[in-house]
Amino acid sequence: MAMHHQVRDGVAAASRARGSYTPHWHPVLAAVELEPGLWEMRDEDGVPYGIIRLLRIRGEAGYRAVTWAPESAARELIGYFRTLRASAEAVHRRFLRSHGQSGPVNGRAPSG
Repeated sequence: MAMHHQVRDGVAAASRARGSYTPHWHPVLAAVELEPGLWEMRDEDGVPYGIIRLLRIRGEAGYRAVTWAPESAARELIGYFRTLRASAEAVHRRFLRSHGQSGPVNGRAPSG
């Protein structure tokens, strides 16, 4: 079955895409600083999905990232990072992965 489109449909779709595209967005923009050195990653509805904390270990600064949960004991370690940007990106990637199924695309094993 062939699909037939009008040029104006493509132009309209491109215009809609440009209207919602944010070229300089980075997950660090989802970080809300609760207090100096403590950030909560929040989704577009304001629901938290991660915690980032500034740490000093043997005089060296770094960041500890965990998933968000009401109780600290229920949070899962994502990792330790040297920059806030790297920690925010790791938390955000974990958040995105939580929305899909793991495994091959469409649940199918790769052919070949």
